[in-house]
Amino acid sequence: MTDIVASYTNLDSLRNIVDYGGDEGQFFPEGYSGPKYVIEVSGKDLVEGVRAAPSLGELPEKPHLVIAAHLLEHLVDPAAIVKQIRAAVAGDGLFYVEVPLDRPRVRTWHSADGYRRFLEGISATRPSWIAADFVAGVARNFGRRVPRFGAVKQSEHINYFSTQSVERLLAEGGFRVVSAKSDPKASVGGLRMGKLGILAVPV
Repeated sequence: MTDIVASYTNLDSLRNIVDYGGDEGQFFPEGYSGPKYVIEVSGKDLVEGVRAAPSLGELPEKPHLVIAAHLLEHLVDPAAIVKQIRAAVAGDGLFYVEVPLDRPRVRTWHSADGYRRFLEGISATRPSWIAADFVAGVARNFGRRVPRFGAVKQSEHINYFSTQSVERLLAEGGFRVVSAKSDPKASVGGLRMGKLGILAVPV
């Protein structure tokens, strides 16, 4: 994030930074000493120097940089959040989005009746389900593909993104992409799923 934002603007010139869904406030760019706000539903204690904000509309001033890192993949309606941020961000503001590249490849067989029967069989006992889930997890981590006899399941991510889909989401929400960088081999939460960072400006 720091590299992508700093390649476009001087971090010291940012009037404030808001991390939407920012946990404890530990993800702000290194070296930034201006106002830092977190909008977070968990109610966790924040790190020193970071202030909580109930919403984008309840800040002392318009957000200059809004961060949404590893947030959109969890939301039922990510487009609505993007539009909310567009409505709140300053005219000269920035929006940084980061998402995992968690898009495992599946086989045609995974949509067939044979696979449905396989899932019914392994679901009959806890050990057989755990074994199939483990096999799929290892395969996804190292090969990004669910094996024929692995469990295709939805974990905590309900949206799966590519560079094209994030750029389209931002464009439809009123932003223009100015910088992007992907790291397909990056680890996220201990899994090698890769990540994509995109910086956009309002249009």
